[in-house]
Amino acid sequence: MRNFVIQILSAMFVFLLTGCAGTTPIQDLALPPVSTIEGNITQVDENGFSLKDNSGSIYVRAKLPDNKKLILSVDERVKVYGNLQGGQERIFDGYVIKKSTGEQIIVSNPTPHFGFIIQSSFK
Repeated sequence: MRNFVIQILSAMFVFLLTGCAGTTPIQDLALPPVSTIEGNITQVDENGFSLKDNSGSIYVRAKLPDNKKLILSVDERVKVYGNLQGGQERIFDGYVIKKSTGEQIIVSNPTPHFGFIIQSSFK
């Protein structure tokens, strides 16, 4: 029961952070805010999936706790709430996945991302 309450509160937190803002094109994702991306799934694996919209594609990390299987299919349209991960690779940490049917999959609790995270390596 406690985990369920935490998941609901996490989802509410994500929704409050996104406010009334619409979806962000994948090409325009930036740190640090929680963002909403939407597109079609092009590939699924045990740790997440690749998502593509008109502006580009990105890997969405969405590994469910307790080794639960992520039930998504190629060409399915989804909306994902999460954060762009800092680092060399462009990976989107998905917190909540909303299917076109309205079903929501809560992946994890949001982790803080700060604007001063450097996205490229030092040279």
